[in-house]
Amino acid sequence: MARFWSILIGYVFGNFLFAMIIGRLALHVDPTKYGSGNPGTANMGAVFGKKWGILTCSGDLLKTAIALLIVHFAFPGKINLAYAGLGLILGHCFPIWNHFQGGKGVAVAALLTVVYDWKAGIITLLIALVLTAVMQNLTIPPLVFMILFSVFEFFKNQEAGIIFLIITVIMIFKFWKDIIDFFTGHGKKVDILYSIKKKLGIKV
Repeated sequence: MARFWSILIGYVFGNFLFAMIIGRLALHVDPTKYGSGNPGTANMGAVFGKKWGILTCSGDLLKTAIALLIVHFAFPGKINLAYAGLGLILGHCFPIWNHFQGGKGVAVAALLTVVYDWKAGIITLLIALVLTAVMQNLTIPPLVFMILFSVFEFFKNQEAGIIFLIITVIMIFKFWKDIIDFFTGHGKKVDILYSIKKKLGIKV
């Protein structure tokens, strides 16, 4: 029963799409009508500016942290955090109030993995960061990160590993168009090293 309630709590909090909340309350626009149409951090930042992207990411991280904190105290047991994470991803990617059209869950998954297993979470996230810099792509690295984390957790706890693999499959589904674009050479390139050097005043 604790697993069911953990998923439900996660799903309720996952429904809070901060891209939509910020878009409608602060910018008075529907983010799904601009850019890639994805109500997430990357699209908000790319279309409306970094400030709004950061606020969107912060909001999604906050809802994830609150949901995991509630489950942690209400239903002690590490496995319940994994189930809460599944609920969060389902709510974020398929919010009932927005006709099941949500984001891709990268920020949610990132915090979830670090909270669940901070060492494995940080290591796999660093691998994803390096891949992002090398590949200049925002599609494949998050999926590689989740696959690596899921497989690692599977060998420690099969039940948890399966949950994280389900989360990975959901994210692959949400990224499917971007995956096709990447492998057909139409993927959007993002040079984070160039951006960092520019911020530091290094000639590029």
